[in-house]
Amino acid sequence: MEETFLIAIVDQDREEQALAIAAEEGGADGAVIQGSGLGFPEHMIFLGVTYQGNESVCIWQLETGQAERIAQRLNLELDLLQPYNGLAFTLDVSALQGMEFVGHLTTMP
Repeated sequence: MEETFLIAIVDQDREEQALAIAAEEGGADGAVIQGSGLGFPEHMIFLGVTYQGNESVCIWQLETGQAERIAQRLNLELDLLQPYNGLAFTLDVSALQGMEFVGHLTTMP
């Protein structure tokens, strides 16, 4: 069974929705990293202060078919294919170099 990383960068307001979609497809064990200013354009300037918003980076290590299916659902249902809405993509674990992965992402050696 080949494993793949599923990475979704979404607006923080859509984080729970992204996690729910993944859970429906069996991808319940994921990690969430909070971010800010991940390359999205300025959302608003108010009294000279720029609000860039907060984004969430959600990461799962899943079977390849499952990861691709969830990525498609995330991109379609959260409208991530529109500019600056975010992105969901997969990254083949075997293509990574420079790191040694032992077991599942959520387990400690």
